[in-house]
Amino acid sequence: MTTHQAVHLIRIARLRRFVGVFARGGDRDAAAEALGELARASLDGGLATDAVQRARQAAQLFAEEQASEPGVRALIHLGSICLETGAADAAASAAELARERASELSEPAPVLFAAATLLAGLAHASDGNESEARTRLSEARDLLVAAHLPAGAALALVQHGLLDLGAEHPEGADVCFSFARDFYRAAGFSPGVVEVAAVAARAFADAGDPERADRWLATAIGDADAAGIADLAVELIIERAAGLERAGAAAEAVRVATDGANRCAQLGATPAADMLRSRVQLPLARLLDDPREAMRHLEAAFELGLAHRDPVTLGGALEALVAGLVSERFSGDGWRKVALFRDRLADAGFDALADTADTALADLGG
Repeated sequence: MTTHQAVHLIRIARLRRFVGVFARGGDRDAAAEALGELARASLDGGLATDAVQRARQAAQLFAEEQASEPGVRALIHLGSICLETGAADAAASAAELARERASELSEPAPVLFAAATLLAGLAHASDGNESEARTRLSEARDLLVAAHLPAGAALALVQHGLLDLGAEHPEGADVCFSFARDFYRAAGFSPGVVEVAAVAARAFADAGDPERADRWLATAIGDADAAGIADLAVELIIERAAGLERAGAAAEAVRVATDGANRCAQLGATPAADMLRSRVQLPLARLLDDPREAMRHLEAAFELGLAHRDPVTLGGALEALVAGLVSERFSGDGWRKVALFRDRLADAGFDALADTADTALADLGG
């Protein structure tokens, strides 16, 4: 058991005791709140089934009672837990019931009704009910704007954009993503502005639209720069360089990756910064025209991969080296470096990668 798991289990055990005390004392609202916390702790600890069970228990505390704000909150929480655990149909049912109960409150609770409507839209979208999802998301957007909650409206617009893209309406998706960025900006939430652009880029990439994907990634990088989130900007630059490489735009990929390498030099010496350095060096190792410069980046990536025991970086460096030798981009004596990599990988306990290097030597190295 890891330390992280142990901490979660301790937290869950304490919350279970609190739930028992509240329930025995007849404090229904406190018991529901504790059950909700227990559900979240269970989900954070990887106990999805337990999380859903606890959230359902919290909602059931109010099942036979007149509609109340705690009861609506418990239903919304149950729906969110179900959605996170992949039970979209159950999430939609909980959200729709929350909407119904929220509408019955003696005193209007527009924020709760808006939250339930947004959850219903997200759940219907995940469950493949596009028509119902669009209806609920549009309603949620308007409700959240009226409630002065632009961040929630942004979330509704992002999901609406994804639906438009899935329905092959890229122009509509562009508009939704653009307005979502504006809402996050109005909310003063700079990371959300960046996240929307990044989500849009990945969605367009998945939809086979590399031009829009690249444009949105460039936007996300600019947003990260404006927000002063330097490490995220580099992550997005690496992602953009990889997309350009896949699209065959080698020169532009080199330009973007070089920018990333220069930015990495400003991040300082931290494990996270080292990981970014290794990731940005691999495209340069694959794409630079000068084989000596390419080899320098390749060796640096390999060293960082070993230092941080990162098999992805190590595998990428080995692949780039062998590919460069096969294409005669690197000189034939580079096979000695493959043998060196093999030995160092074996010494470090990366047996599968060492075997891959050995196979390359036997089959391709002559």
